[in-house]
Amino acid sequence: MLSNWVGEDDVRTALGRLADTLSNPNFRRYASAQFLHGAGMWAHHLAEVWLVYEITGKALAVGLTIAVRSGLAVVLAPVAGTLADRMDRRRLLAATQASKAVVASALAVTALVMGEDLPLAVLFGAVAVLGVIGAIDTPLRRAFVRDVVLADRIDRAARLHTSVMSVGRFLGSGAAWLFLSLSASWACFGVNGVTSLLASLLILRVVPTTATVSKDARAAGGPVLGYLLRTPAVTIPMALLCSFTLFGWNLAVLLPVVADKQLEGGPGTFAILAQVMAVGSLIGSVMMAASRLEGLRSLAILLAVFSATMASLAAVNYLVAGMVAILVVGTFGGGFLSLANGSVQSAADPRLQGRVSAAYGVVFVGARAVGGPILGWLVDAFGSRVALVTVGIFTAACALIGLLAVAQSRLSR
Repeated sequence: MLSNWVGEDDVRTALGRLADTLSNPNFRRYASAQFLHGAGMWAHHLAEVWLVYEITGKALAVGLTIAVRSGLAVVLAPVAGTLADRMDRRRLLAATQASKAVVASALAVTALVMGEDLPLAVLFGAVAVLGVIGAIDTPLRRAFVRDVVLADRIDRAARLHTSVMSVGRFLGSGAAWLFLSLSASWACFGVNGVTSLLASLLILRVVPTTATVSKDARAAGGPVLGYLLRTPAVTIPMALLCSFTLFGWNLAVLLPVVADKQLEGGPGTFAILAQVMAVGSLIGSVMMAASRLEGLRSLAILLAVFSATMASLAAVNYLVAGMVAILVVGTFGGGFLSLANGSVQSAADPRLQGRVSAAYGVVFVGARAVGGPILGWLVDAFGSRVALVTVGIFTAACALIGLLAVAQSRLSR
């Protein structure tokens, strides 16, 4: 298993596969835009989560915040997928990033002027507007990979997409730690505004490749639902992703309470845990991008290890122990996401890339939208420790079902 994780070749060959993808100037522009998006998004998201928790003192409120943002992505997914397949992806993606820059900058100015008097309604309003923008933006960013690299590089590029986002997540979490420690949440929103604008400008410099499928061909792709039902190579990874995201990757609901109650810290402790998790996510996604690990069995095993570490976090009482546990959680979580994204994007019919990406987004954010309030209620009612053990058991059960499904499919061949 470990040899597969690193790759059957030596480390130099594995790194060479990464360097080969990064040598493409087109991909570097795209990757830079994704890095900026990730950095700004996470600085904004962590400030948003902490402010909601600070104002209300309830994990359920944090879960509802996530549900509002994610729920809009689910509702708008059919429209978003169609737009991604029928319109110029480059210009539309640049437009969504520019729109995000305007909203985040406006929120930054409002938060700076109002300070501690910032109403919860203003935060929820910004969450809703950014949720609409994100509903269109998210499938676009995934589908756009096919317009950036040649067809035989899509799997590696899709895996690297997760790695690049993890780098941005790390730096965005660092910015959140700094500004939240200084009680300057407005600066986190400002970071998102600036990075979104820069990302928009970079996307406009991307030149579509020969892998790009014409808009006419995309229109002739047919209904996406029937395609998903008859394509297990796409739907099974999505099913595992759903179990992963429902509670396990909803850590934004848990981390404020872990920092506040278990570790008896404040916003600085919360941001440190978020940043360590980002480091783990980066490590896992880079290892996955460099490796030859593939297949449903590998996805299920990654999910099983992730679930065990989530449960172990319940025993943590000290910051250092919490950082170690969160690092491992992030590593296997980031690796799982990287492999799942690469598997789905490379297996998808090119004519349906946008709609498949939208369906992937529905699973990812839809599960978060459903799981967030449930997890928030569980934390408020029973505490973070019980919630962490429950999440670990649930996710482990889903991983076991996944392994059994893989074994059954092999026997039926």
